[in-house]
Amino acid sequence: MKRVQQGFTLIELMIVVAIVGILAAIALPAYQDYLVRSRVSEGLARAAEAKTSVAEYLSANGSFPSTASAGFNSAAAGQVASVRCTTGAGGCGIINVTMSGTPQLRALGANRVLTLSSTSTANGIIVWRCRGAATDGINPRFLPGSCKN
Repeated sequence: MKRVQQGFTLIELMIVVAIVGILAAIALPAYQDYLVRSRVSEGLARAAEAKTSVAEYLSANGSFPSTASAGFNSAAAGQVASVRCTTGAGGCGIINVTMSGTPQLRALGANRVLTLSSTSTANGIIVWRCRGAATDGINPRFLPGSCKN
C-alpha cells in the first residue's frame, strides 16, 4: 500500500515560528536604526553644498564668509529642516544641519542637529569635523560612518 504524505507536525511548525520570532526581534531594531542613519546621512549630503561654498569663499577672499554671504541653499528639503552657518572664529566656520521632525526620524526625538565645524585651515585646506551638536545633537549611534570618531 502507498503511504499518503502527511506534511509537518505541529511541533515542527512551532519551532519554525519561534525561530522566525527570534530573528525578527533581533533584526527589526537594527533595521530601524539603519533607516534613521540613512535619513541622517541626507543631512550630511546637504551640508556638502555649504562646505563647498565656504571653501570657495575662503579660497577667493582669504577669510571665512559672514553668515549673510555664505551663499548656499539653506531651505528645507526632504529630511532636512534647515542648513545654517554660524559664526565661529573669524566667520562662518560652523555649519548646523537641523533634521526635520518627520515620522521617519522620530527616533531622534528633539535631538536633531548635525554640526560640522572647521578645525584647521592649513594652506587654505579646511578640515571639517562632523558631530552631533553639544546640547541638541544627534545621538552618536545615528551619525553616519564618516562622522564617528
